Amino acid sequence: MQGAELKALRKTAGMSQAEFAEAIGMSRETIGLMERDQEPIARRTALAARWIAAHPDHVEHGRA
Repeated sequence: MQGAELKALRKTAGMSQAEFAEAIGMSRETIGLMERDQEPIARRTALAARWIAAHPDHVEHGRA
């Protein structure tokens, strides 16, 4: 997964970087680096991003 796809999935879920980061247990800074392709995106992060984008209503209190 590339950073642009991660960003698109986050936006599809209607989340800010901070909200998305909290939902998957990362820092907002790390999400920003990944979206700019300055940090690799682990497979589990890509899977979590796809799940959150498909099921944003299941994200409760910032955790998926």
